[in-house]
Amino acid sequence: MERYRARIGLVHAVVNVSNKIWAFIDEIFEVTILYNMTQQLTLRLTHTETHVELILTLGYAKCDRIERIELWDSLYAMTSDMTVPWLVGGDFNVIWDEEEKFGGLPVSLIEVDDFRHYINTCNLTDLGFKGSIFTWWNGRSEEDCIFKRLDRCFGNHELQQTFPGLETKHEYFKDLVKENWNADFSANHFCIFNYKLKKLKKALSTWSRATYGDIFQKIASLEEVVLVHERQFEVNPTQMNRQRLQQVQAEMIKYLALEEEF
Repeated sequence: MERYRARIGLVHAVVNVSNKIWAFIDEIFEVTILYNMTQQLTLRLTHTETHVELILTLGYAKCDRIERIELWDSLYAMTSDMTVPWLVGGDFNVIWDEEEKFGGLPVSLIEVDDFRHYINTCNLTDLGFKGSIFTWWNGRSEEDCIFKRLDRCFGNHELQQTFPGLETKHEYFKDLVKENWNADFSANHFCIFNYKLKKLKKALSTWSRATYGDIFQKIASLEEVVLVHERQFEVNPTQMNRQRLQQVQAEMIKYLALEEEF
């Protein structure tokens, strides 16, 4: 590990107990290890100049659904005390939906539901990606070829606030704020203000995921799926491959139409 750290030129190098998660961090950050577990490594990064804190969780999930529960539970346990920007990334060994897998056996919906449940319970949002939707390939070709998206990054609301995006430009944004910036009880000003903030935070998180995250992420995913099916049809132009290609093309057209509404 020291050899790689020296070659990369970064000061800090941290490895988890299973020796499967390595983190190399710049000297501009002070590093504190919060959790060092088999499937995750959580660090507190404090910027030495601005003193801004970031919690970074790096995960490498087990292949077995039951064994992954330990990882999900550890993330959930951190949620209640999380008040600073939190970035969660790594190989979770499970996909988010059926479009994130090409080839192989049918998707296990139980595993997908587990993943979605815990991520949503932790109030984390997928931060998206650039490049190919698929991050894993089984190394085989043609009918034996399998692609999956197993690696991704999530962030909490505080992290997203650090990088304000296009939400404020949306035509319904002001109405959403107005609707949720109210309190139906009497109390001191501080309590009312705190209540409004929490209420608005929850509403914005749900709205942002529903309005932008799902549509834009879906289109990006489907574009990659269409490319894969096109290549598959070129290599093996069967009726079944043509049907699969037409199905994903129709799905993408539907979401492109939804995108135009925003």
